[in-house]
Amino acid sequence: MKPRRFKLEFYDDEGVRHSITIDGQVTREKVGKLLDLVEVMAGTPRATASVLGISPRKFDRLASTIISELKQREFTASDAKKAFETSFTEKIPLSTVSTYLVRLTERGVLDRTETGRNVSYRVKTEESRPILSLRP
Repeated sequence: MKPRRFKLEFYDDEGVRHSITIDGQVTREKVGKLLDLVEVMAGTPRATASVLGISPRKFDRLASTIISELKQREFTASDAKKAFETSFTEKIPLSTVSTYLVRLTERGVLDRTETGRNVSYRVKTEESRPILSLRP
């Protein structure tokens, strides 16, 4: 894999700008750990949502939409798709939304509930969210 440069900048709750750069091989695992670190350092999902909302990646923008617009209620993949398309005036396939919701659940951002064939999600509250491990 060709070496790349990845730079992540964000602001914490006190308005301090943080900048992290990876020079070399960039993997999904490394980026996932960095996003976990951003969430811990930024303090709240709300602060993270504003940073993710400006990302060019659909995953980040979907996470931003969910955290900022759907955090107070249960929602389905279709609800998340509609909220994303309304916020960004851009289409996203339902299968992609479903995949991203599974990833957000695995990262501890969402709770998933299955009732028969219906699947719903809810943003975890600070009280129910475990302390994120930054180790593999």
